[in-house]
Amino acid sequence: MSDNSENRKYPRSASLRRCGIISPAYDSPFPARIINHSAYGLLLELDYPLPVEDVLIKVFPGDETTGAIDYERPDFMVGMVRWCNQQMGGWSGMYQAGIELISLKPRKDII
Repeated sequence: MSDNSENRKYPRSASLRRCGIISPAYDSPFPARIINHSAYGLLLELDYPLPVEDVLIKVFPGDETTGAIDYERPDFMVGMVRWCNQQMGGWSGMYQAGIELISLKPRKDII
């Protein structure tokens, strides 16, 4: 049995992939970065706080080569913000947010 000192249900994979967020809390989409991901969740780093509520947000992964974000791509992820905290010394943003992905079945890894 592996040591799971963080007491996680699912293993995390590191990532620094750019993404775009569409949230009902903001009038327009904004960029963010995926710090890590699991089968059912994401850790995002962003410049804006996301409200913790049972409202769905959309996460659009950026192109792996260029980082360009296509808000028209059909395979975006949908989730709910479970926590959001202000961070110091992050990679790119002032806030980190834990997103629980909502799906009827596990997705293929697109990150």
